[in-house]
Amino acid sequence: MNTVNKSSVEFCEEIFDGLVTSVIWIDDAERIQYLNVAASELFQMSQSRVQSKPWSALLPGLISDIQLAAEKRVTIHEYSIDLPDLYKIRVSCTVSPCELKGKKGWLFEIYNTERHHRIVEEDERWHQYEAGNLLIKTLAHEVKNPLAGILGATQLLQKRHEPGDRDLAFLEIISKEVLRLTNLVDSMLGPKSGEKKELHNIHELIRYVLQIIQGEKPPNVYIKLDYDPSIPEILMDFEAMVQAILNLIKNALQAMEKHGGFLTIKTRVEHKFTLGTQTYPLVAVISIMDEGEGIPDAVFDSIFYPMVTSKEQGTGLGLPVSQNVLRKHDGLIVAESQLGLTVFNVYLPLKQKE
Repeated sequence: MNTVNKSSVEFCEEIFDGLVTSVIWIDDAERIQYLNVAASELFQMSQSRVQSKPWSALLPGLISDIQLAAEKRVTIHEYSIDLPDLYKIRVSCTVSPCELKGKKGWLFEIYNTERHHRIVEEDERWHQYEAGNLLIKTLAHEVKNPLAGILGATQLLQKRHEPGDRDLAFLEIISKEVLRLTNLVDSMLGPKSGEKKELHNIHELIRYVLQIIQGEKPPNVYIKLDYDPSIPEILMDFEAMVQAILNLIKNALQAMEKHGGFLTIKTRVEHKFTLGTQTYPLVAVISIMDEGEGIPDAVFDSIFYPMVTSKEQGTGLGLPVSQNVLRKHDGLIVAESQLGLTVFNVYLPLKQKE
């Protein structure tokens, strides 16, 4: 592309600014000279902020030597960009030799592939979770029936013994253990809610949950709230959603018990967002971020399966129950984790009638 006069340059930039693809042009000194609107939005920074900086400031490690793209186009897939708000997105990037403003340089075309990856991963994980959840619920129902029989028989035996009888102590142990197992099975089956859905404000939901955990919050953990007050009320089963958010916040607090840090709860709205196979015009997002120990890689892909946990005293039921609640609201929970930063994003669709 030969472009030497000012009007031609402005025309090219006008075209680039109309693209949804992120475009960056760097000169022959490997310095950034132009970002289109889509690139500014992707990197969350203006052109003036990165003007004349080395291209590697935006895309470190993308390509070992830019001269490899001096004669032909080079495409890099599965590149990860760290954003200022601590999120990461996956992209594909094409680097092409390009002359602009009378100078030789390179054109970077960046395609956001995060949405495609997320849809595929969510679909796969949800099918796996459904299969595991069905198995656990079937087992829970099968276990619950004999437990009820054992408890009933134990109570009858207790009535046949006189107070102070030595055998009563053993029967009491049996009774307590059966009740403990019954409660565990009930947890596996999920919250006992009538699923009565009414319109509620998600910030009121979060405020209520924070009140519940106030006594459990370690003194070295500080809560930071970052709300979008424009989010309308959402149709939800309030009690079930309290349980779902409570499980996530408790996990975050437990992850920060040793070293402390900030528990950040952020709410936002996403536009034209796909959950599963359906795209919604608006989706509310509750992000619960902690600065704790992170989730071990060995269990990360299975954290929404029942009975999977990395905690010594954990039951592995909190996250599956939360995910189950969100699915009943046509929503989803997605996790990201590394040492010092774990994020659980709770997606709730804002339906037309709301």
